[in-house]
Amino acid sequence: MNIVLLGHDDIASLFAFASLVEMRPQHRYRLFVSGPLEADTDAPPALAELARADRALFDAFRSRPDLPAPLLAGVPLPRPNSPEGLAALAAAAPDLVISVRYRRILREPAIAVPRLGVLNLHSGILPDYQGVMATFWALLAGEPEIGCTLHRIVDAGIDTGPVVAIERSPARPRASYLANVLSLYPAGVRLLALAVDALAAGRALPASRKAPGAGRYYTAPDRDALARFDAARLTLVDGSEADWLESCGGASKNGGYS
Repeated sequence: MNIVLLGHDDIASLFAFASLVEMRPQHRYRLFVSGPLEADTDAPPALAELARADRALFDAFRSRPDLPAPLLAGVPLPRPNSPEGLAALAAAAPDLVISVRYRRILREPAIAVPRLGVLNLHSGILPDYQGVMATFWALLAGEPEIGCTLHRIVDAGIDTGPVVAIERSPARPRASYLANVLSLYPAGVRLLALAVDALAAGRALPASRKAPGAGRYYTAPDRDALARFDAARLTLVDGSEADWLESCGGASKNGGYS
């Protein structure tokens, strides 16, 4: 299959795609990335520190000599719904589009380009934790579990499409937010790989497994939320994330839908 990957220049997106390409190398991949985002000059310093730590991990991971070639040639696609963006997607002739941390909303004309649709891997349990930094909000709420959700994108709603599968794991409040987020992706990529296998074989995905309830949409934390996070003795980054990446290596080739 021709698979278009939509991601962002951050460590979680790069790690997820590298793992997927490693697990399913028989497909053809083309990477598009969100491109530069508008700088938030009023962003809390803690989020700026998180962004710097993420970028350092991204740069180190991207320098690996064994990184799959398609991931070294990501093309910025900041306006996927524009005529130029739609033309770029169409020129890639995707059978399937996979989104991981892509920072743009796809609208119906873009969603209609791949014949097998669009899948998104969200680093939160849906529908309870939609939107931005879902794992942050789950840790702040004291949830015993965090997780990732594989779902279809069928319209311009954010994290609202039919759920294919949810993978849950114990929250680790003594580990950093970023380490908790990264820990979700090996299992999440296994869900993606199984979905790719099913679609390549002409099988339907179990997309009837829509999680019940309305859920809630979260935005980036403000200074008050970050202060509560700190007061709960939670951390955004602690320097251990590079060790986790090194020990993980890549996604397992086994696993199944939860």
